[in-house]
Amino acid sequence: MKTKLTLAVSAGVCAFVFGQNTPSQLIPGKSSWHAELMRFEKNMPAFQGNPVLFDKATQKFSPGQGRKLRTEKDQLGFETHRFQQTVHDIPVEYATMAVQTKAGRIISQTGSWFLKIPDRIITKAGISEALALQNALSFVGAERYKWQNKEEEDFIKKESNDADASYIPKGELVYYSNPSDDASNDLILAYKFDIYAEKPLSRQYVFVDAGNGKILGADAVMHEINVPGTATTGYSGSRNIVADEYNGTFRLRETGRNGGTAVETYNLKKGTTYSRAVDFTDPDNNWSNINGDRDEYAGDAHWGAEMTLDYYYTRFGRKSIDDNHFPIKSYVHCGTDYFNAFWDGVRMVYGDGSFAINGGKPLTSLDICGHEITHGLTSKTANLAYQREPGALNEGFSDIFGNTIEHWARANRASWTIGEDFNFIIRDMANPNLVGQPDTYKGTYWMDASVAGCPVPAKANDYCSVHTNSGVLDFWYYLLVTGGSGINDNGFAYQVYGIGWDRGGAIAYRTLTTYLTSSSNYANARTYSLQAAADLYGAGSNEVTQVTNAWNAVGVGGGTSAAGIIAATTSVANPYTISPNPATDRFTVSFEGKAGKGTVEVISLTGKKELSEKVDLKDGVNKLDIQLPSNILSGVYLVMVNGQNAGNLIKK
Repeated sequence: MKTKLTLAVSAGVCAFVFGQNTPSQLIPGKSSWHAELMRFEKNMPAFQGNPVLFDKATQKFSPGQGRKLRTEKDQLGFETHRFQQTVHDIPVEYATMAVQTKAGRIISQTGSWFLKIPDRIITKAGISEALALQNALSFVGAERYKWQNKEEEDFIKKESNDADASYIPKGELVYYSNPSDDASNDLILAYKFDIYAEKPLSRQYVFVDAGNGKILGADAVMHEINVPGTATTGYSGSRNIVADEYNGTFRLRETGRNGGTAVETYNLKKGTTYSRAVDFTDPDNNWSNINGDRDEYAGDAHWGAEMTLDYYYTRFGRKSIDDNHFPIKSYVHCGTDYFNAFWDGVRMVYGDGSFAINGGKPLTSLDICGHEITHGLTSKTANLAYQREPGALNEGFSDIFGNTIEHWARANRASWTIGEDFNFIIRDMANPNLVGQPDTYKGTYWMDASVAGCPVPAKANDYCSVHTNSGVLDFWYYLLVTGGSGINDNGFAYQVYGIGWDRGGAIAYRTLTTYLTSSSNYANARTYSLQAAADLYGAGSNEVTQVTNAWNAVGVGGGTSAAGIIAATTSVANPYTISPNPATDRFTVSFEGKAGKGTVEVISLTGKKELSEKVDLKDGVNKLDIQLPSNILSGVYLVMVNGQNAGNLIKK
């Protein structure tokens, strides 16, 4: 009785304390769920260690009950606290909330939180864990599992420094609600199993109804790029790397990158058993290991991991994927004729390619390294569910940072494709349609993930098209960075003026690490990226405008109406013309102007100013002939006239 009274008084106090702090912005959640966005512009409530739930009817607040997962502090002084909802101390799958605070005050909240808890919710399983596991294994249908391999069982104990560690699945009771079903009002008590199969290779969470044994859904843990001293690397030439010295030789291991992150690269020798992996070694730390086994591509994996860590650390101060020096381990030469690379929840694994598909070139290119390690970062932050729209966003953000890291670390050989180094283009972010992906939300090539049975069986339908529908996010980012104009699949004419790699990457990073949660969809991504842009550059900034324009261009939250077509064609026409484009050594920029002094600048997509030329302007039409520097590299450049974006120039 005393406990109940204490809880009632506590809830009342919170409601009283927060009662006057009505949110300035409130975006409702789906049926039975709390608002997906709540923001305070003034009178921010004090953060008391929990999410706060707002009752629109009473205009009062109450504390949300859940487990704190982690806290991160960013360069703007914001802290993001992530919570997992619990009911009767049982976690609610996909019900996570990100609370953004500053100086102890709540600025905003994003995510999903189940509000309407059934009166007679089931709290005890009706079937045994053993029976539920049997059903889960029947669903996966593998020939062999990791825990059946004694070497792997011994290895996980050693790797985790835990004598009790095992791959044997243990059922965790959770409440399950389909993360993409807007009509779902039920919380189903379920067993959650982490099942790591060895043949065929897969790792996924499988949810089994704890009442009747039915398979409710699956969520991939293994995130793949696709389904079908000095190191002389295979793809990026000679690169500086760090390796350690051990027993008179050198290994592809580093212990203290960016203040303490381990980077380790191992040789699977065409096997799939991690415990049998060995070190790559070199006698003098000059890794010219070009040989019949193609060991030079291990240098790509090692350098790619280092560059990925350096990008996140240099740009955002992030210390590895968890911001706490999580070790990055890469396993090269996986399997035979294996065209794949994946993040398995703990480590990176690279296949050597397939002679039938790409001439047998290993999948250790820089963009793939950045892509896969970003899956790890996503798992430590937004933890986007790997199915339907959350899964498409998961894949899309890995594409975004895979290519951004490539541009940052290897600008002279950067591109908007992924996989070009190993002769098989998996993504084309500048033109997703070329590889069968949509560039418009629910447009051409969009895969309907609401079909019956999705995501069961998950392996039959790519977890509801995560590798296909990610094209929309890819194209959004391409437009945000470089700009572009056209007509989308909805007949909407758009014009986006690019903001460059640094600002585009910063907005994407903040969206992913601060605002998105496990069940976020494309509509959420639009809302949260606009908030991220406002946080970084101001609510009325050009960056916010271009984020909006880019989402309209891909048909998310706009870019569909006839009125939109008229607005786009009458208000955003580019007054500048650049020709020839592509150009070899010179180009002309034409526009209407007024007499006076002016400046024409050519800026690389990494932000480097390649040319700044003073010019005389006249009233009326100006045609300015610009000579490019002799040492300028081929690629895409931004042309600025008097500080205004005149468009992109392609240098042959």
